[in-house]
Amino acid sequence: MRKLVLALVCLGIVACRHPASKIEGHWQGTKVDGVLPGAQAPGDQFAQQTEIIAQGNQIAIQTPQSRNPAAAVFYVDKEDTTTLVLHTDKDNSTETFTFNEKADVMVWKVDAQRSITFRKLPDSPK
Repeated sequence: MRKLVLALVCLGIVACRHPASKIEGHWQGTKVDGVLPGAQAPGDQFAQQTEIIAQGNQIAIQTPQSRNPAAAVFYVDKEDTTTLVLHTDKDNSTETFTFNEKADVMVWKVDAQRSITFRKLPDSPK
């Protein structure tokens, strides 16, 4: 009986750290929002060279400066129909992503003012 209770507790812990299916796939940045007008063009260029690749509970963010980053393990802090809040094992900062209804457009809230919009690439799972 004790082993059964322990197994159920372990399953409950694993279930709480489930992969977030909305973010699963390969995402390409399209634009930035919330930057000063003079920073819009370089910000959009940076966004268009940024990709997020998420598979299972692993996430990698490729920027123009880091083309082959190591994937980090992420943990879901909150998830509902349009919002995903997570943190990774690399740092304890919280990241917030919002999704459109079809979950093919995602917005990463970088800070209180700025965000990057991504589109899911066609070969990504839905």
